[in-house]
Amino acid sequence: MLANGCVLGGIPSPVFFPSVSSVAKNRWSVVDHIELLVTVNHPQFLVSALDINKHSSDQRLVKALKQANFQEQIIIYDSGVYEMVWGHNDNWSKQKYIETLRNNAFSQAFDLDSYCFNSNADATQIINSIQETESQLRKNSISPILHCKSINEYREKCLKLSSSLTPGVIAIPERELGEGLIEITRNIKKLRSTLNELTEYQPIHILGTGNPLSLLAYSFAGADSFDGLDWCQTVVDYDTGTLHHSLHLDLYMHQSKWGNESSLDFHTRCYLHNLEFYENWMKIIRNCNTYESMKELINLYFSNKCYDKLIDILTIDDTTLREPHEALSD
Repeated sequence: MLANGCVLGGIPSPVFFPSVSSVAKNRWSVVDHIELLVTVNHPQFLVSALDINKHSSDQRLVKALKQANFQEQIIIYDSGVYEMVWGHNDNWSKQKYIETLRNNAFSQAFDLDSYCFNSNADATQIINSIQETESQLRKNSISPILHCKSINEYREKCLKLSSSLTPGVIAIPERELGEGLIEITRNIKKLRSTLNELTEYQPIHILGTGNPLSLLAYSFAGADSFDGLDWCQTVVDYDTGTLHHSLHLDLYMHQSKWGNESSLDFHTRCYLHNLEFYENWMKIIRNCNTYESMKELINLYFSNKCYDKLIDILTIDDTTLREPHEALSD
């Protein structure tokens, strides 16, 4: 069930952070996306530290970030490793990462997870990396991104990271938690059960999750915050919570106050249509604070067979994580 707590700057959880990235598959630039999020004063969003560094001399960006700070928007700075890999940028470094954080206001930052290239990186290396970053920044606002070679490593590493650092969140890539919605939901639920053994509540952030149905399942499994690019790459159907090609906005524009706004261009209408949905969607999930309301919401959006599997997962308190191939064999 939901923790109904707060994460990163006092935002009620679970919460979705729209991501901004130079590797997003659309026509807009990083600065275009940030300007939109700042103009509508969206409560929270995530940006890549690499992209901020790359566009640091752009006065539009400087102005937008200054306004975001004035409006007290919650901004997470991502490590930039995602953009480094997919954008084939070999110039990103720890030094540039630190400089970027020093020169910009942010609420929380994910540590530079270059250790993800070392499959043997253990919790101690991650802890040392974060302590080094915080020492250079003189700011205690760095959270780890955790990568594990085996799904069963997450339990031990999460407990050690939380006990040693008490980070704002522990971030884990969705794609590394399993091979399907059911399996990932199961593993998040078991990880949450493990972390609940700690004396203080430890929030979990799932990286790269923007599908509304995934947000629903993972939230009930115990995840606290999410980020994803879906808001600026697709269009959402409010009635079903499903995502479609952005060119299909015409089919769903009647569902939001932005869809038919003739004074705005097509892409702006599409992105604002989506942002409105995500804010309302997460509120709906947060309001399901009883077992019965949780079941009702899952029943509305999932098939009967999937509903049965999810309810079975969400009502069993089990801390034993299983490898993907084991879970898929059920």
